[in-house]
Amino acid sequence: MSPEPGVKLRPFPFPYRAALAICSDIDGCDLPTFLAVHRRLNHPRSGLGLPVADSFFGQGRDPGQMAYFLSDGRTPGPGAQLIIQALRGGLIDSLHSWGDFNLAAPQPQALRSLAERLVEDLHRQDLSVKIWLNHGDPCNRQNLRARLQPGYAGDDPASPYYTADLLKPLGLKYYWGSDLVSWPLSSRPKSPGSWVQPGLNAAKNVVKIFLGQRQKARTTAQIMELCQPVILRDGLQLIAFNRHLRGLKEPTSRHTLRYTLGGPVLEQLLAQEGYLILYTHLGLPRPRPGEELFPLPDRDALERLAQHYHNGSIWVAPTVRVLSHWLMTRRLVWTAHRESERLIILIESIQDPTTGPRPPEPEELAGLCFYVPSPGEVMLRLAGRDLALQVFGPDHTGERVVGLAPVPPPSLEVLEI
Repeated sequence: MSPEPGVKLRPFPFPYRAALAICSDIDGCDLPTFLAVHRRLNHPRSGLGLPVADSFFGQGRDPGQMAYFLSDGRTPGPGAQLIIQALRGGLIDSLHSWGDFNLAAPQPQALRSLAERLVEDLHRQDLSVKIWLNHGDPCNRQNLRARLQPGYAGDDPASPYYTADLLKPLGLKYYWGSDLVSWPLSSRPKSPGSWVQPGLNAAKNVVKIFLGQRQKARTTAQIMELCQPVILRDGLQLIAFNRHLRGLKEPTSRHTLRYTLGGPVLEQLLAQEGYLILYTHLGLPRPRPGEELFPLPDRDALERLAQHYHNGSIWVAPTVRVLSHWLMTRRLVWTAHRESERLIILIESIQDPTTGPRPPEPEELAGLCFYVPSPGEVMLRLAGRDLALQVFGPDHTGERVVGLAPVPPPSLEVLEI
C-alpha cells in the first residue's frame, strides 16, 4: 500500500464554504421566550429552518429563568424536564456555568452541592454536556480560568469555589473562557488579511507587558485559531474556543443581530472561508406583550443567513457540531491507498488533546468530506468497517468531493408543547 496523491480533507461539509454557529448565553431567558425564539429560528416550515442550539443554567436567580434548579439549588425548576428533552434532542448543547450568580457570589458549599446534584441528575438521564460557557460578572467565582477575570476560580484546587473535578464526569470537552474576537477565524493559514491581526496583536502585547499586564497578552494562535488545547489549573485538559462579536459592545441580544450578523460580517466570513461562533443572548430583551420577537432589521439579518445556509454557502450548525467538526478536520489521522481500482481512505485515529489518541466515534465523523481524484470508486473505512460514503461531485473549486452526510438538525419535539 502506497500513499495516494490528490486526496485531502475538505474543511467543511459539502457544499459549504464556511461555518457559523449561533452560540447564545441563556441570560434573562424564560421558557416562553425560549420556545418562541427556537420556533422562529429552527422550524423548517413556520420558521427559518436554521439548526441553532442553546444553553441553560444549572441554577437560576430570577423567577422563570431557563435553569435546571430554582434559586435554592435543590428544587427542579419548571423548565427542568424540557432542558432534559432539549439536551437529549440537541436543542441545548451548552451549560452556562453552574448558575447565575451576578451581583452576589455563591456560597462555596452550596455551589458544590448544586454542581454535584446537577451532574448526578444528568447521569441518571444518561446525558452529558460537552460545552461550558463562562457567565457574567466577577461574582461568578464558579467560572473557569479567564484571561481578563483573575477572580474566576472554578478550576483552582486551592479555592473554595473549586468544582472543575466534576466536569469530566459531566462529559465536558470544550469551554469558552470569555474571550471575543471581531473577525472570522480562517480555515486557511494564508487567507486575505491574515497578517493584519497578528501584527496589531503583537503591538498590543508590547503595551500590555510595558504596563505590567503580561497576563492579558494573547498569542497569535489565541486570536487566529477557532480552538486551542488548554490545561486548567487543576490539570484538566479541555479545548478552549473563541466567540465572535463585531462592532458592538455589551449587551448583545437578538435586537443587535443586524450588526453582529450583518451583510459585511457574512461576506467577510465567506471571503476567508472561515469559522464564526457568534456571541449573543437570544433571550434578551424579554418580549413585552404584542412586541415583535425580532425587529425587522434583525429579522432581515437572520433571513440573509438562512439564505446562505439553504443555498449551500454557509454551514449553520449547533456550536458542539462546529467544534467537533473542527477537531476532526484538524486532528484526524488517516491514510489513502489503492486496492486494485478502488481508492481506500482509512480512518485511523483522532489525536484528541482532551483524551489522547483514540478511535473516532462514527457520529463525530458526520459531515466529514475529502477531495479525491476523478474518476473511480472510493471507500471510507473505520475499524475494518466501510462507512456509507456519498459522492457529492465537484464543489466551488471544481474538485470532486466524497464524504459523509452531516448530523441531522436538533429535534424540535420540545417546541410542540
